[in-house]
Amino acid sequence: MGAVLLTVLFYYLNKQYREIADNLIGTYYEPHRDIVLVTGGSGGLGREIVSKFSAAEGSRVVVLDINVPLQADKIPGVYYYKCDVSNRREVLKVSSVVKKEVGIVSILINNAGITFGKTLVDLSFDEIESTIQINLLSSFYTIKAFLPNMLEHKRGYIVTVASALGYMSPARLSAYGASKSGLIALHESLTYELGPPSVSPKGVKMLLICPGQLQTRMFEGVHTPSTSLAPELKPEYVAKTIFNAVELGRRGEIRIPFYANILPIFRAAPWPVVEVTRRLSGIDRSMTEFVGRAKSLKDNLSLSSKRSSNNSKESLNSNSEAGSVFLGQPIDIISNSLLHQGMVLK
Repeated sequence: MGAVLLTVLFYYLNKQYREIADNLIGTYYEPHRDIVLVTGGSGGLGREIVSKFSAAEGSRVVVLDINVPLQADKIPGVYYYKCDVSNRREVLKVSSVVKKEVGIVSILINNAGITFGKTLVDLSFDEIESTIQINLLSSFYTIKAFLPNMLEHKRGYIVTVASALGYMSPARLSAYGASKSGLIALHESLTYELGPPSVSPKGVKMLLICPGQLQTRMFEGVHTPSTSLAPELKPEYVAKTIFNAVELGRRGEIRIPFYANILPIFRAAPWPVVEVTRRLSGIDRSMTEFVGRAKSLKDNLSLSSKRSSNNSKESLNSNSEAGSVFLGQPIDIISNSLLHQGMVLK
């Protein structure tokens, strides 16, 4: 009789311990239990993130990207789905397919994005809209698609890859900086919608990653003012940082390298202090030799505009769904054209 009571007491205490641990520590990456989804995971930082998570035994990793790699270039065991994440209908459609074919996504890593190194006056309306749609709105769409299932199962992790430039944006990166600032605000607001992060009452964690300049082709030609104070980050290093954080169940915000932790302070500083700091750092001169992937976009955008105009007329004539046309141009056509030119951010 005593042995039975001790056994019952042991299981009761174990249950209490697990509940306390779940509330205090919350979700962390368990390969046999979790399904990881990465947007923009076919190249750059996204591919490195996918590589890290898929290397774990028993892992299931899903990639949403407008450019699905050739079979020879795919990471073994990874599920690839062609999806324009700036198109909310496409995101919702693909999310249903993923749930049916792979399972319920419990870790969402929003990584996709683009940029153009131009002054605001030189940016076209298409370029502005595409930057905001792909960098910012796509995160709203994917969260709307996958968060309900996380809440239902009281297990989830949303990782937002923003940028240190969301805190201090250089000249010629107005749309990009605005989109990254928006991601920071999205992370902050949603974190507290889900309850106090210290106890994770709904079982869903939020993690914000704000890296400095990456060594990717998107920022080709950009010169970091000081390689010692503001070193360029290798995608492999950032991906490892993200993987380690999720594996340990970290929440909140991670800013790398060190200088990124200081940038938020300057948002509260008087403008003369900010002006002197920006001049000394050379931040506003860093984009003057920007090359990136924008060299040949002018002709492609012109072609996209013509195609969009024709398709817009066809869509309107066929009574297409409201919202599929934005300022007279279908969103999916604009973003598809950009992304097919290799404008994936990470």
